[in-house]
Amino acid sequence: MKSISTFQIIVTTAFVVFTIIGVGVFAAFGGVTGSTSVGQVTIWGTADEQQMSMVLQNLRATDKSFQDVTYLEADKATYQQILINAIAAGRGPDLFMLTQESIGAFADKVLNIPYSSVSQSTFTNSFVDEANIFLNSQGSWALPFMIDPLVMYWNRDLLAGAGVAQAPVYWNELLTLAQKITSIDTSQNVRRSAVALGAWGNVSHAKAILSALFMQAGDPIVSRNEQGYLASVFGTAAPGVATNPAESALRFYTEFANPSKSSYTWNRSLHNSTEAFVAGDLAVYFGFASELPVLTKRNPNLHFSVALLPQLQGNGPRLTYGSITGLGVSRTAANPGGALVVAQKLVSQAGVQQVVAATGLPAVRRDVAVDTSANAAAQVFSQSALISRGWFDPNTESTDTIFKAMIESVTTGKTDPSQAVNDASQEFAAFFQ
Repeated sequence: MKSISTFQIIVTTAFVVFTIIGVGVFAAFGGVTGSTSVGQVTIWGTADEQQMSMVLQNLRATDKSFQDVTYLEADKATYQQILINAIAAGRGPDLFMLTQESIGAFADKVLNIPYSSVSQSTFTNSFVDEANIFLNSQGSWALPFMIDPLVMYWNRDLLAGAGVAQAPVYWNELLTLAQKITSIDTSQNVRRSAVALGAWGNVSHAKAILSALFMQAGDPIVSRNEQGYLASVFGTAAPGVATNPAESALRFYTEFANPSKSSYTWNRSLHNSTEAFVAGDLAVYFGFASELPVLTKRNPNLHFSVALLPQLQGNGPRLTYGSITGLGVSRTAANPGGALVVAQKLVSQAGVQQVVAATGLPAVRRDVAVDTSANAAAQVFSQSALISRGWFDPNTESTDTIFKAMIESVTTGKTDPSQAVNDASQEFAAFFQ
C-alpha cells in the first residue's frame, strides 16, 4: 500500500501545482485567441494520421491559423511512456491527446485551461455529458475532441437461426439467448457462443463492459465527495438498498462463464472475443464504434448489425461506457497560447464536423448535426455518445489488475462476488486517500 499512497501524494500535489501554473500561463497568453496567426503547433496522439491529416487539411482551406499545425501519430502501446519521457526532457508537443483513462498519468503534464478561457457553462452546454470528466475546480485538463462509445455488434444469421428477430435490448435477454445459441460438443467444449462475458483475458474490453454494468446498476466507481475531491465509491451500497449494485453486476457478468448455469456460453480457453465474432462463432460482441470498419474489412461476408449496449430493466440510468479523447496543452509547450487557440478551433462546431466526417465517430459536441438517415450504425453511435459515461481512472495498469482479480476470483471459485467486490473496494479506496 505504500507505493499506492506515494502515487496519490505525487498526483495530488501535481494537480495543485500545475493548476496554478496553468492559470498563470494562459493569463499571459490571453491576447492570442483573437489573432489569425498562431505560429507553429505540434500535436501528438494515437488517432489515425491519415484521418487527422484530412481534418487539418480541410480546416486549413478556410482558416489560415492551421497553416503551421502538424500532427504525429504514435503507437498506442508505447504512446504514454514516449510522451512522458519527451515532456520530461522538454521535447514534447504543444498539444497532445489524452483519454479519461490517462488523466491520472498526464494531469501534471498539462497546463490547466482556466474557466476564463472556456467557461464552465460553455463547456457543459457544448459537449456530451461524459466530457465533464475533464473538468476540475479551476478549469479543464483538456478540451473534448472525440468520443468512441461502447456498442453491441450482433450476428444477424446466428440470431435468426435461433428464432430471434431482434437484438437484445436488456441484459437479462442474454440469459435466454445463451441457451438458444450456445453449442457444446460431447467433450463439453464450447463451439459456438451467444456472448463473450464472464472472463478477462479473452474478452475484448472486459473492463469497459464491466464498468458499464457497474454504472448502470448504480455504482459510479469514482465520484467527488462533499469537499469536491475525487474519491472511490466503488462497492458502496446506497442507504436502504439491500443489494450491492456492484456485487449484482459482477455476479451477472461471471454467470456466463459458470458451467453449472444454464446461461453458460463462454470460458477462458476460447479464442479472443473479437476473433470469435469475426469468424462467425459469436452471436453478440461488445466493441467500440471505431471497430466497425475493422470488423467489416476483416470479414466482408459477415452479416451483422449494430445496436445500443443492453440496459437494465427498470428505472435505472440509461448509459453506456465511452472512451473520450481530449486535447491537452503540454506544460512544456513551445507555443502554449497558439496551442490553446488551435485546440479551441479543433473542438469547435466546424472542427468536430470535420472529425465526424473523417473518422465515422459520433460528435462529441451537442450542436453538431449528423445525417444518419442512410446510416443505421451512425444513428446508434450518435445515440450512444449522448448516454456515454466514464470514470476517472487513477492508474490504468493497477485498476486493470483489480478488475482482473475481481473476475477471476469468482470464476475460479476462490471467492464469491460479495467478497470480490469488497476486496476491490479497499484497493480502489487506497488510490484516493
